[in-house]
Amino acid sequence: MTHERVLLVEDDEDMRASLRQVLEDAGHKVLEAAGASDAEPLLLTEVIDLVITDLRMPNGGGEDVLKHVKAITPGTPVLVVTAYPSVESAIESFRGGVADYLLKPFSGPQLLEAVGRALAARRAGDRAALLRHLGARAPDMPHMIGASRSFAAMLATLRRFAPLEGAVLIHGETGSGKELVARTIHALSRRATGQFVVVNCAAIPENLIESELFGHEKGAFTGAIAATQGLFEAANGGSLFLDEVAELSPAAQAKLLRCLEERAVRRVGALRPRPADVRIIAASHKDLGVLAQEDKFREDLLYRLAVLEVRVPPLRERPEDVATLAVHFLDRLRAETNREIVGFDEDAIAKLAHHSWPGNVRELQNVVQKAFANAAPPLIGGLDITFRSAGGAAANRGELTSALDTFESTHVTDVLKLHGGNITHTAKELGIHRTTLQRLIKRLGIAESDAP
Repeated sequence: MTHERVLLVEDDEDMRASLRQVLEDAGHKVLEAAGASDAEPLLLTEVIDLVITDLRMPNGGGEDVLKHVKAITPGTPVLVVTAYPSVESAIESFRGGVADYLLKPFSGPQLLEAVGRALAARRAGDRAALLRHLGARAPDMPHMIGASRSFAAMLATLRRFAPLEGAVLIHGETGSGKELVARTIHALSRRATGQFVVVNCAAIPENLIESELFGHEKGAFTGAIAATQGLFEAANGGSLFLDEVAELSPAAQAKLLRCLEERAVRRVGALRPRPADVRIIAASHKDLGVLAQEDKFREDLLYRLAVLEVRVPPLRERPEDVATLAVHFLDRLRAETNREIVGFDEDAIAKLAHHSWPGNVRELQNVVQKAFANAAPPLIGGLDITFRSAGGAAANRGELTSALDTFESTHVTDVLKLHGGNITHTAKELGIHRTTLQRLIKRLGIAESDAP
């Protein structure tokens, strides 16, 4: 990317002139300082994309430059150049803010290669910071991540439905996050202090489903050595999530229907039913309406389960959220491992945007985890992104990445307008440093009228 602003801190005028020429020939805007004291006012007044500094200078050395960068514009990468081959120990002492270092003498291509790496990492870090805000979780839904229209519409539906007592049927493809939606409904309901009990209907053998759901009395069958409550009783006062409810056998469907109609459970072997104060949340990746028409699912049970209905949009319908979710998963992996991978390069973002995600959010999480394991810091690159299957083309790659830029630009512009173009207040709202915001404004091509 050209026209990025590089602050060159070097006391040797000939060396400074030589480095400036290489950088300007590559399209960069170069600002110059002879030492740390000269660099400080430039850091205060200019938007700097990269600092290149000599390590040892009479007018404030590289360590002083780094201190100024950390204090004034944290997140701006610093590239150290030096003639001292034993610099490793000195670099190590303040590695936290140094993107890279070069030993003199070095060639122009070597300099540009190091500059390119540092700037790519900085661009990725800036974008990741913005994406974190785009996916910022609402206080009442801390685990729901996304800002696309379809996802926001679903969240609005959850807020409407959660306070109600009607059963909820969640429609969604495998891996789209149906259980997370169910947990959110429970957390927002008056039953939030009660138990949230999960039942995978496809995982329970048919001969055990009645005992698992409703419990049994001692001696009810061979092996029933003690009275045992079922999952309905365990969820009393809370919510029972019936995942993959379409997999219930006809007999199990009939028993579940009776339980819902009577709002009571009868343990296997019991004479009397027990009251069941349970809210049912069911989910399926299959169309229960179609199954009911084909006599594969009880229509009367469907009516009981689908008092309220929620559709979870597949990831391919909300491509704006792909990069946001990818950064979320990356942040979790970084926290677990302390590996310094700051983000995704532009080719990686393009590959993520281009995929159609047949496995939805679960597939994206697995792809990011694999890429994180294979990547060399500081970035996950395009070659690190691999898919188990092609998944079909989502759309033209250029169109999708352009759409992501537009999505980001619109969001930043809206927040700028909300704060009357005030950079400091906008940066605080976005949770990023003001210089990061200024770089984003430049990268996204936001008009001056939107950022006065």
